Order: sequence, then C-alpha cells, then structure tokens
Amino acid sequence: MQVIKTVKIPVHYMSTKRKLSILDGLTARLTYGVASWSRLIGAHDIRTRSQLRDRLLEAEIKGQTGLSAGLVQCCGDTALWMWRSYEEQHRAWSRKLKIAEKRGDEIWVKKLLKREPCRPFTNGNNRKTPIWFDYRIGRLERTENIKMTKYVIRVATLKRGEWVTILLNPARYHIGLLERGAIKSFQIVKKEFKFYVHVKVEYQVHERPIAGVMGVDLGVKRHAATVLLNGEKLTPKSFLTLHDGEKKHHLDRLNRLVSQLQHVKKYEALKRLRHKRKRVAQHFDRLFAQKLTDLSEGCLLAVGYPKGIKYQNFKGNGKRRLRRLLTRWSYGRIIRFIEEERAERGLLTKVVDERWSSRTCWKCCSKNTERVNQSTLWC
Repeated sequence: MQVIKTVKIPVHYMSTKRKLSILDGLTARLTYGVASWSRLIGAHDIRTRSQLRDRLLEAEIKGQTGLSAGLVQCCGDTALWMWRSYEEQHRAWSRKLKIAEKRGDEIWVKKLLKREPCRPFTNGNNRKTPIWFDYRIGRLERTENIKMTKYVIRVATLKRGEWVTILLNPARYHIGLLERGAIKSFQIVKKEFKFYVHVKVEYQVHERPIAGVMGVDLGVKRHAATVLLNGEKLTPKSFLTLHDGEKKHHLDRLNRLVSQLQHVKKYEALKRLRHKRKRVAQHFDRLFAQKLTDLSEGCLLAVGYPKGIKYQNFKGNGKRRLRRLLTRWSYGRIIRFIEEERAERGLLTKVVDERWSSRTCWKCCSKNTERVNQSTLWC
C-alpha cells in the first residue's frame, strides 16, 4: 500500500535575517507569478498543461515577474490547479442551485447565491500562495556537517545562478518519516510571520489481511458507535459506543477561562490562549483515531461521512438547536485522522456517504421505508 504524507517542518530559529528576507521576497514574487498566470489562464481559457507550456505565454510571465523558467512553470502549475479546483466547486454549486430552484426553496436559493465560488485572486492576493518546488529550483538535503540540524533546503533565489541554504528544525518524528520514505517535493509557507516547509513524503506499507468489517457511525453527543461483522452471530460485544467526555470537559474549561478573561479584559492572556482550544480538540481527535485503529485491527473500516450537514443547516432554517450541536463537531478532521492512522498500519478504510442511509432498507436497499423508532425501520 502506498502512503503519501505531508510533513510540516519549521525553519530553524537561528536563521539569519538576510536569509529570512530572501525567503520573504521570493515567496512574494512567486505569489505575483501565480496571480499573473491566473489572469492569463482566465483570458486564454487554458485548461491543460500542454496549453500552459506555450512559449509566448511563458516569456510574457518571465518578463513581468523576472523569474527563471523553472519558477515560471511551477507557478503556472499552481495557477492551473487553482482554476481546476474553482471549476469543480462551481459545477457542484450549479447543481445545488438548480435543485433548489426546481424545488422552489427561495431561502436556500438566496443562501446559495451568496455562496457562489469566486475565481482565483478575485479578492486580490493579500496572502502568499505557496508553490511546489521541483528538482530544478529546490532540493531538500541531509547534512552531517551542521550540528544545529540534520536537514536543510537549497532553493533558487531571484538572482540568476544564486542559491540559498535554509536550515530546518525537524523533530524526531519528522526525521523518522523523512528517512523512511522518498521525498517527492516541498512548499515554503509563511504563516503568522513564521516560515514552514511542507514536505511531501511517499513510502510503502505492507497491506494487512482483512478478517472482518467494522462499521463506524460518528456522533455529536458521543464520539462514535461501532458494529463488528466477522461472519459470526452478532452479540452485545459486537456493538460498542465510544464517548468523548474528557474532550468535552477540557474544551468547556477553556471556554469558561476565555469568557472570564474577556470579561476582565486580559488581552495578553487571551493572545496566549488564541489557538489552545483548537490544539486540544486536535489532540483528543488524534487519540480517538488511534483508539479506533486499535479496535479495528485486521478489519476493513467503513466510516459514515455526513457530507454537507453543516453547509445545509444555515442560519435561519429553523433548526437552531441542531446548529448548536454541530458547531464543535469536526467530523472531517476526525475522518482524516482515522484514515492516516490506519494507512500507516497498512489497513484499508472506506468512507461512505451517509445521505439516505437512515431511510434505506439494509436487505433490499429500498428507500420506501418508515422509521418506527430510533432502532426499528419498517420496509
């Protein structure tokens, strides 16, 4: 089984101001290059990489930005990916709008019209857009001569033929993952006045044999409910409910603390707690994914994905209580953590769309059913 992971490594804190200034200027110029390509792609209706490799267009971007040929092509690839993503989102939005107009749902139509996807760089380019560096313009290398770090990146600068070496500050987990797999590419990302390198690592994992199937239904009030099918008769031990009381306790405590600090206007303390709740929630979601992976050892895991449940429960639809329950339900992140943990152990995971599953008969797959109570379905 092939596993692809992206590792986020910070740039070393001992990096000089000159090198950080070079990175700042380079990332700003690359963002300008991506924005220039985006305008050309929209004007010339470019949709394939063969159309993108037009020499006249590349020469025009090169003259505008002063970038080398390799940097210009990587900026073009990023801009083309952004346009493809926009078109895919716009097609999905158009389908939803047609369905809403056909049903005559005026409130939902107004909401959808406000949520129309925007073209790339419609609102300007205030944030820097990272690109993927290939072997022509950047390399990640292991070094034995520098005591401060084991890994550095060498990237091409805006001056012709000049490269700069940037020290990285990898943790033990990062080093183990980089040594384990093949390094495919990397990005330089600036976030909150700090630089990070996102490295794409690809490695092989031995696929484990499957002895059964475990179904997982993620919940709002409880983490999940599971059922194990292994060819034997179902017993009470085949069903399991996982609770998240500890996570809820920690988040409620932090919410009360933030509320008290806001009341007394302790802004310095609030700044230190700015991302605390998010990190705590991620920590407990990761622990839940590890626990579920241990329980489903040797099984194919089928996870229900409540796609679009937050998107459809907009403000003003008359379901205020449901929206309050969904506010802290990070089902997308939980599913991603489950897939990552199981992929590292060579276990397969199947994400299943939950729509209509509560009204579909398990035996004949008919949707002409009626739910008698919470656990009984009449077909």
